[in-house]
Amino acid sequence: MKFIISKNKLSIYKKLLISFIGSIITLILVLSSLLFYNYTSSTTNMVKDMNVNILSKISYSTVHMDNLAKNFIQSLSLNNQIISFANNNHEDILTISSAIRTLGALTIPNTYIHSAYVYNRTIDTFIATPNDTFYNSSEFFDQDLITLLNRAAEGQKVQNLYPIPRQIANADGSHTSYTNVYTYILFDAIGEDNFTNAIILNVDADWLRLTISALDKKMSSKDSNIMILDDNGNVVSDPSPNKFMDNMLDQSFIHKILDSTESSGSLIDQVQNNKVLVSYVSSDTLKWKFLSITPYDTVFSSVNRNTFITIIFCLIVMLLGVIFAILASRKLYQPIGRLTYRIKQKWNPQDNPDKISDEFSFLSNAFEGMMDHAKLLETLKRESTPLLKTNYLKNVITGHITPSLEAFNAKEPEFHIDVNFDHKLFLFLLKIDHFQAFTSKFNEKDRALYMYGIANIAREATSKHYHVEVIETGADQITVLADLTSTPEGHDVYEQFQRIAADIQRHTEHFFKINLSITLGYVIESADQIKHIYDDTVMLSMYRMTLGHGSIITPDVLQEIHQSALVLPAAKSKQLIDALKLGNGDAAKEAYRDIIRAAEHASYDHMISTIIYLSFTIYQSLHHIVDGAQSKLNSISLGFLNHVTALETLAEIETTFFELFDEIIVLKNGAKDKKKNEIVNTAIQIIHESYRDKNLSLTSCAESLNLSSVYLGKLFRSTTGKSVAEYIVNVRMEQMKYYLEETNLQINEILDNCGIEKSNYFYTTFKKYFGVSLTEYRLKIVKTNQNHHSM
Repeated sequence: MKFIISKNKLSIYKKLLISFIGSIITLILVLSSLLFYNYTSSTTNMVKDMNVNILSKISYSTVHMDNLAKNFIQSLSLNNQIISFANNNHEDILTISSAIRTLGALTIPNTYIHSAYVYNRTIDTFIATPNDTFYNSSEFFDQDLITLLNRAAEGQKVQNLYPIPRQIANADGSHTSYTNVYTYILFDAIGEDNFTNAIILNVDADWLRLTISALDKKMSSKDSNIMILDDNGNVVSDPSPNKFMDNMLDQSFIHKILDSTESSGSLIDQVQNNKVLVSYVSSDTLKWKFLSITPYDTVFSSVNRNTFITIIFCLIVMLLGVIFAILASRKLYQPIGRLTYRIKQKWNPQDNPDKISDEFSFLSNAFEGMMDHAKLLETLKRESTPLLKTNYLKNVITGHITPSLEAFNAKEPEFHIDVNFDHKLFLFLLKIDHFQAFTSKFNEKDRALYMYGIANIAREATSKHYHVEVIETGADQITVLADLTSTPEGHDVYEQFQRIAADIQRHTEHFFKINLSITLGYVIESADQIKHIYDDTVMLSMYRMTLGHGSIITPDVLQEIHQSALVLPAAKSKQLIDALKLGNGDAAKEAYRDIIRAAEHASYDHMISTIIYLSFTIYQSLHHIVDGAQSKLNSISLGFLNHVTALETLAEIETTFFELFDEIIVLKNGAKDKKKNEIVNTAIQIIHESYRDKNLSLTSCAESLNLSSVYLGKLFRSTTGKSVAEYIVNVRMEQMKYYLEETNLQINEILDNCGIEKSNYFYTTFKKYFGVSLTEYRLKIVKTNQNHHSM
């Protein structure tokens, strides 16, 4: 169809085209700028938060090290043998020997300890590990410690039970001259300036450095550098041991961090002319600063890459937008042209069609479309009211909104809320048991339907007695708010809601085959208590861990909780590790049960801390429990850590720990069999190489292998079916057979070559082995050779 195109029409087309292109370019520039700014900000904040999180965990590790060291040194101060030596007024070799043995026995199991000393100032004598001997102070290899003790004796301040970073000279025979340690000194009760004895513990700085390195590798970028500084700017831990005790005050950012009153933070500065992001966390316990130094280029490498990608993408979108603008402008203009042509066809010839404004027709059509769109939006709004109501109630419960009477009156007509926030309310929670299995069994859509069905069951069961609102407040959690206005005075609220909870559990299990744990919270007296009560109820629901699945949890459970601080079970965990080292799975399981029994009546936080501590202790000790098979150990430990975090009850956690113990025992038994085979093969090699030695025996083989002869004898017989002596005789007899048949040596020479002494025992053994006497065997050989030559 042809139609007239006037100048006005051309101007409209140009305006449309320019508007489209301008809008597209402006939109792309604004969105790309916002995207770049948000991505840069989020990347920086993410790295800062990640670094601060890592440093907080490392700070916890150092505080844990500090607690271990303090507890250990204080335990030494209570040991009878140690105190007997420390307070002795004369040198008693029996007292000293007993104290040395005790000190060595106590320090050896603790891998974080480098050495420990006990100093008796009265007799000027030290006892020390790891060489387990005693010294006069003038002969003591750690003269730096002597200086510290002399300063304390002179009244100068020497911190008691505080880690002092220093380098100590190693005792003779060590492969290194110095070791980096943190020294703890415990003076006796008389006082530092007039002490009579002191107990000194040197914690190996490499133990803390390796612990930090393990956390850093798992959680941070490979280019980050973690270091710890004391309040004087000295390095007390660094990935490079050579930087230990280096002073960092020449770096400007160190002064900023040391002068900061904030417990944590981040800053950007220059280090060796390189721009870096420095995050830090302070430790109130140790007065140390924990620093993470990340190259700025590492942080923003992904930003730069995405900037380039964004620019290319924007250019492509802009090009496509220009093409679209041209096509869209033409497309939009065509209806206007057709409409204008039709209108002009209806005008009388004497009328001037140029007076008709094309813009009015276009705007009229556009306005009608907008009205239709507004009606559609109104319809969508009515359909989305339940979702908006749920979001509003969720914000009220979680504290994002504090409802007032005015706000409630404004929202009630729109949402038809069935509870009044000015009345007394009761809050309880429904939690899906075995949630991990639930999520793996059903997709997201099905899970939403099940949650909707459970919410309806909760609403029906509660609405028989109260006005109620049911809100989904988590992926596995539903919150129920009941209005207590209709509750009679003196009525036991918890008794009523226990019946309601049991009813909800029964119907949910019947219709959906899903188990629920229900937590009955507290009465809400006023609207400003809602968030506090919700948070307390959520925390109360965590005690499903001890009560188990399908439980109805009430605040009464808190009365059985011991509020005193729970001491981490270091002794029991060591007992557990020792049992695993010995391959005794039953003892390990019993030790685990003792640990959990001690923790199950503590608070939820203490229970979780105990389980995390136990998991970390087992993980740290795996390579000590089983030698070799590192890849298999890593697979077992990582699978365990991934699984245990999703468990909901102590029973599930116990099962998972026991499965871990069983896998470790199996792996350990396999390693033992491999070691036994290596020992037997080495013994056989020794026999074949040394059969000429007349002194070769079980005892000599055991000495070569640094084993007891009894153990080697049992191991050799169980593996080969023969004793070592029988195997030596067999080897020697086979060699004698070779010399008799292949050489013309005299019998005495053959015996010497085979390591055999000429005796009646030899002749008896020969006849038993070959079935004939030596003379008969030689005649047989001569006869065989004659027959061979005659042929």
